[in-house]
Order: sequence, then C-alpha cells, then structure tokens
Amino acid sequence: MFRLRCGVRLAGVCAVVLGGASLASAQGAVSVNRDLAKLMESGPVYAGPGIVGQPLGPDAAAGRGFSAGNTTLMSWLSLADFPGDQLSANDCWGYTSPSGREYAIIGLRSGFGFVEITDPVNPVIVGVVPGNSSIWRDVKVVGAYAYGVNESGNGIQVMDLSRIDEGVVSHVRDKRQQGHSTTHNIAANPDSGYLYLLGGNVANGGLVAVDTSNPTNPTFAGSWNGNYIHDAQIVSFTEGPYAGRELAFGCNGNKIWIIDVTNKSNMFQVSQLQYTGARYCHQGWLSADRRYFYVNDEFDEARGRDVTTTHIFDVSDIENPSYAGWGTSGLPASDHNNYWHEGRLYQANYRSGLQVLDATDPLNLHRVAWFDTHPESDNAGFTGSWSCYPFFASGSVIISDMTRGLFVVRLGEPCVGDFNGDDAVDTQDVLEFLNAWTTGDASADTNGDGTVNTLDVTTFLNAWVEGCG
Repeated sequence: MFRLRCGVRLAGVCAVVLGGASLASAQGAVSVNRDLAKLMESGPVYAGPGIVGQPLGPDAAAGRGFSAGNTTLMSWLSLADFPGDQLSANDCWGYTSPSGREYAIIGLRSGFGFVEITDPVNPVIVGVVPGNSSIWRDVKVVGAYAYGVNESGNGIQVMDLSRIDEGVVSHVRDKRQQGHSTTHNIAANPDSGYLYLLGGNVANGGLVAVDTSNPTNPTFAGSWNGNYIHDAQIVSFTEGPYAGRELAFGCNGNKIWIIDVTNKSNMFQVSQLQYTGARYCHQGWLSADRRYFYVNDEFDEARGRDVTTTHIFDVSDIENPSYAGWGTSGLPASDHNNYWHEGRLYQANYRSGLQVLDATDPLNLHRVAWFDTHPESDNAGFTGSWSCYPFFASGSVIISDMTRGLFVVRLGEPCVGDFNGDDAVDTQDVLEFLNAWTTGDASADTNGDGTVNTLDVTTFLNAWVEGCG
C-alpha cells in the first residue's frame, strides 16, 4: 500500500536547487537541472514497515513484489522504520568496527542513519545524526570517523564511530571553512587519509583536498578548480609506473578526468577523454588492477540508449586513456552508482535496483544476480535505487532506495552455465554459451581451467541437464 507522505511545493524545490546553483560553472548548472529532474520524479514514499527476521530467497521475494535473481533479501528497513518523519533516502556507505561488526550508513532527508547489520536478518538502528533537510547527501569513512556532506549548508559533518559497538555515534561538529557550506559529493582515499569534496560551492566545483590527520577537525589542504567534478575515485599507487602518486579518476558532463593530487598545493590535470554519445558522465570505479574504469552515464539511457550502458575505459596509460567498450544488464533503466569488487560490478541502477555483472573478463560483462527495489518498472528515469555498498567481509550488500529505504541482501553462487543470471540454465543460456564458445570468449570457460575447449561443453551440458539447485 502506498501513499504520498508530503506534497512537493515549487518554492521548496527552488530553494533546494539554488543551494547547488551558486557554482560559477556551466557544468554546475547542468548538475542542478539533472537533480531537479530527479527530485520531481522521485515519486510517492512507501509508508509501511519493511521486512526483518525472515530472509527471503528469490521466489519469496517475488511473492512480496520484488524481482530477484541469485540473491536473498536478508532484511529491509523502510523509511517509516527510521526515527523522525523521513521523506526520502539517498546515498549509502559501510563501516566495519575493529571488532568486526558491520554497519550501514544511509543518507536520509533529515540526516544520516546508522544501522548495525552484523546479523543481516535482524538489523538494529543505532540512531540518526541530524542535519539540515536535504534531498542529496553523501558520506565516506576514514578510520573511525564518517564524514558527510549535503547541499543544504552543513559543510562537512564529522561523526565519531569509535563507540558505535556500544550503540553510540557522536556528532562532533559541522565544519565550515573558507566559504565552504554545500557539497554534492565526497570521496575518500583511506590510504592517504584525505577526503575530497566534489561539486561544492568553492573551487569552481572542482576537487578540494581535505586533511583528516586531526580527524575531528578536517582541514582544507589544497584544491583543483579546473572544472566542475561530479564524482571521483581517488587511489594511491604503490607499484608500477605511477608508484608514489595519488590520482583522482573523475566524472563530469561528457568526459572522464584524470588528475594528479599527490601534491595538494599543486594538483594538476594529467588527461581527459570525451566519449561519443556522452550525456552526463556521472560516476565510475576502477578494477582492482586499475587498468579499467567503469563509468555510469546517468542520462544516456533516456536519450538514445535502449539499455543500461556501462562505459569501459582503459586507463592503464593515464596520459592516454582510451574508450574500450561497453556492457549492459540488458534492461532499460538509468544507471547511477557502481562499484567493482572481487571480479563483479555492483550497480545501483535506479528503477532496476541492484544489478550485479560478472567482470572477470573485464570487457565482456554479463549479469549474474539482481535485486530490484523498484518493482513498478525498469524504465529509464530517476526513481528507485540510489547507491549500493558491496565491500563487507561477510558478503552482505546494502542498497539505498529513494522511497523505500535500506535493503540488505546476500548473493548466492551463480549456477554454472547460467549466462543470463535468471537462476536457471535454459535454452537462452544454450544460445549464449554456443556463441561464447564459438568465439573463444572467456565466459565460456565453464569448468574454470582457464581455457575454452571441448571440456567446457561437457560441463555446460551437465549444468543444463541438472539445472540450478
């Protein structure tokens, strides 16, 4: 049962949007228009309780209205389950305490929610750290501190997680400095201990490096203001030709950007690459070997692309990045955020929810699992899953949904021969296997011996006869 919990008044929308429109940047204006579209499409909020205490496999999840494949719904906390009148959700991230206990962090309309998911079937809400009302929040963790931003003027919210196992999260301060108050995104490089503000109201919306050596007092260390940057991943290289360098792989507009941020007082652009058909280069994540950068273009599904498109860039030569190809889940939904982890891409793709793509062959992606938090449709648009976090050691994956709240899922092992990820080995998989085997595609290596040969045919035929158990 659904109901609209609040009306959207145009004046309220304008007030929110103007918080991000102060950037002296055309790309900042594009971002504002994109976010206005997102706000207007967000749809009614689910007003009922979620599901706890009863893990649901794909069939049972389908019985509750959620499409799922090769995943188990461990629990679901709706917005109504959180304290306060939460009108929407946005970003999510994760934290593992020194004791090994796992926590989800979710951005809510009125602040950041902290939830223990060590027992993923029975999540426990630790509390909500309040902030100015905001549709957009982003949060990252360095050490035992979470750092959150929004577009409503809190600066950097500093949250102490050192006593979270005791059920205590402390709101240390809202740090505003050098005119900074609003930010669209925040990135972190735990290896260097630096945060990076992105799309803020300072430095032309570019990269702002923030020193966290004093974790309760994050301090600006330098900036790169060459262009508005919407989102980025920042990594430190310890070997190879870039050893000793810290690099930002950024997204915005119709380009990816590679920026050297090693020297915070002299950050500089290394290269940029524009790709054909770009609409809004939104976010990306590197493969573990840092050769490939997997990018979401948030607008291309609604403007020319028929299917969700993950753009793949070869960044092995940072001075000469190149477009390497693209992959898809096969659905039409718009994509938003994706993360590479242990050979898979975990994608929050708005109306098709969590989509998991096998990337062991980095240029030939194929779907192996999914959990759709927005069962109404898979069409392009800006309702549904905002983000996901797949990095917990337990295997739990969290998903934040704009109108439904926080989901915790676990993936099973894909069936051998299940090429389209629907938890079955059927005639469609036969066709896909034959095509892959004929062309020598690595995905046809069904017995895992590193080669594609006649033994894989036997393995596949056995899987086809036995099905998925």
